[in-house]
Amino acid sequence: MKNIFVKQENTGELAEPSLKYKESFLEAKKEFQTEGENIYMHLRIDVSDLENNFEKFIKNIKDKEEKAKLAEGFVPQSEFWLVDGNKFIGWVKIRHELNESLLKQGGHIGYAIRPSERKKGNGTRILELALNFVKQLDLSRVLVTCDDDNPGSAKIIESNGGVLENMIENEGKLKRRYWIDIN
Repeated sequence: MKNIFVKQENTGELAEPSLKYKESFLEAKKEFQTEGENIYMHLRIDVSDLENNFEKFIKNIKDKEEKAKLAEGFVPQSEFWLVDGNKFIGWVKIRHELNESLLKQGGHIGYAIRPSERKKGNGTRILELALNFVKQLDLSRVLVTCDDDNPGSAKIIESNGGVLENMIENEGKLKRRYWIDIN
C-alpha cells in the first residue's frame, strides 16, 4: 500500500505581510476557524470584515515593530509570513524582548501553520527562518514555548536546537519552555 502521509519538501520563504497574499491569507483564516482556532486571538473580527479592512490589518502588524506605537506592557515584534509563491502557509512573530508575561508563555518566537499545510515540515522551516532573523536582533538566546500536549510543536522546537528548561503551569495549561542559543 502506498504511504499517503509522505512528507513534502518545504520550499517556503519568509515575506513581509502584504496585500499580495490577501486571498490566500483569508483562505487560511477560514481553515483555522473551521478547526476552532483563531490565528489572531486579539482580532475579534470575522473574515468578511478582515477582507474589507486588510490594508488596515497589514498596517497594524507593521506598527507593532515600533515601541513608540505600542501600548504600555507590549514589546516590539516583527511579523513575517511563510509563503510559497503567492500562497500563505503560516505566520511567525518575533518579539525583540521579553516582558513578564512572555517569559511564562509566548517567548521570543510564536508561529502557526495553516491546518492544510501542517505535517509537511513547514513548522520546522518557519522556526529555522525566524532564528536566522533573530541573529539581527543581537540576542544570544531566545525563548520558545509550547503547550505540553502539543508534541508536534515540541519536536519542531527541539529540531531547531531547543533545550527544555522546564514546564510551568500557566492559565491552567502546562507549558514547555525551551531556550535556543543563537550562534
